[in-house]
Amino acid sequence: MEKRVIIAAILSVILILGWGYFMPHTKHAGVAVKKTEHVRNILSSASTVGAHKGSTVMKHTASEPEEHIVVSKSIQSVKNVFYKGRKIYVSFNVPDGAVSKINLLNYSYTEKNFKDKINLANAKHINRIINFVPQNSKLAIKLINVEKKKDSVKFIYTLGSSMILTKDYTFLKGKYVLTNSVSIKNLTNKPIEFKGHYILSAALKPVLKKSNHIKFSPIVYIKNGSVTPDITRTTHYSGNISFVGFNSKYFMFSAISPGSIISVKKIGPAVSFIIPKEILVSPKKTAYISLKIYGGPKKLSLLDPLGHHLSSTIGFGFFGFFSIILLHILEFFYGFVHNYGFAIILMVLAIRIVFYPLTYIGFKSMKQMHKLTPKINDLREKYKNNKTELNKKIMEIYKENKVNPFGGCLPMILQIPVFYGLYTTLLIAIQLRNAPFMLWINNLAVQDPYYILPIIMGITMFISQKMNPTMGDPTQAKIMLILPIAFTFLFIHFPAGLLLYWTVNNILTIAQQYSINRKFA
Repeated sequence: MEKRVIIAAILSVILILGWGYFMPHTKHAGVAVKKTEHVRNILSSASTVGAHKGSTVMKHTASEPEEHIVVSKSIQSVKNVFYKGRKIYVSFNVPDGAVSKINLLNYSYTEKNFKDKINLANAKHINRIINFVPQNSKLAIKLINVEKKKDSVKFIYTLGSSMILTKDYTFLKGKYVLTNSVSIKNLTNKPIEFKGHYILSAALKPVLKKSNHIKFSPIVYIKNGSVTPDITRTTHYSGNISFVGFNSKYFMFSAISPGSIISVKKIGPAVSFIIPKEILVSPKKTAYISLKIYGGPKKLSLLDPLGHHLSSTIGFGFFGFFSIILLHILEFFYGFVHNYGFAIILMVLAIRIVFYPLTYIGFKSMKQMHKLTPKINDLREKYKNNKTELNKKIMEIYKENKVNPFGGCLPMILQIPVFYGLYTTLLIAIQLRNAPFMLWINNLAVQDPYYILPIIMGITMFISQKMNPTMGDPTQAKIMLILPIAFTFLFIHFPAGLLLYWTVNNILTIAQQYSINRKFA
């Protein structure tokens, strides 16, 4: 009976691991999709913004509106405007003051070319990924100054003779956060109803098949749940919106707390989130609107302080509590060895030490049951036509010898949440992305290119199975010996970090079994 429980538990682990790896993790929540007149006006005006005589016309992609901006003679020579921090490089378009590119300086596309940094635009042909567009389109727009300081870049415009508009990009030192603050100064003696909209754009797929890209998907977090917008049509959302933007396994590019109304549309290679803003500017006063952007890796240490449910995009799964603890332990060991492969080995060793008492109890129970196997086999033969009486007699033998029939599998079942939490951690942790180990393993986040680790894992699992005392009928024993083959084929395409964990875990299990077998020999 115990064997059946063990088989059921192991098959459950296989099902959980397989489902978690091969099935998508997109979370959907029922959200009211609602059209608003204001958003419709924005979309209808997105293709053109009023032309003005003598203006400099800039060429845009199909995903962006055409703005006609006059550039002051004093700054016509300003072409290359950028910000470079420790973690991000941001370039801007002149004269429209839009962010054209954000490169993540600490992350490359592959482990082979560290110079090719992640570009959150996700395509070379999208050159405006963050922009603010005023809708007071009857007013001539003129760029009169560009101010660049250590942690900020400003674009200053006049809107006719009635307003001065400033796009102020502010960067947090050493962070992946930028804020675009727009100030509107009313030069007239009458209140002005100012309207405009932010646009956040990126590509989901590369324009060229061989071009580097992130597997982005659009995301809207609204009413305590995330949804994936339908980009085959223009979609509008209204309500309590925590963030909108682009999400991938390892990175996100999102606007935080954008407001209560947003829309999503796809034009050309880009998907754009349109965030309308409206404010009444008093005479001779200045009003402000702003948008905070996060563009960077999905790390708990970075997302948790920002709030607004950003960390919910890291899919730790059902046993997320254990995953978070294990992730902190992994980073703790990495701080000593500076190699995530060795950090995984140390973490598995620590887990085995913590669970050693349970493992000892399990092996001890299996050894005791193994000694009773001859008596139980005799009972099987004697009561082969009376299953009820057979089970009764077997339980009597267990009771007489003070053996718990579930003692062997119960410790394993108690460890499943921790092991699954560790599996999830190693599967989604950005820390393992492009992280080398040693020898042929130069990226722990992808599969072993030579299939050496899955083969070693299967062999060590087989040895561990053979070292276990044989109990029950021969058919069940044969099924147990098939499991290493099943696990080998199941794990063959899993990330090397996961296989390293499982292989080291098997080796430590063999060592523990050898020690306990000698003690109870």
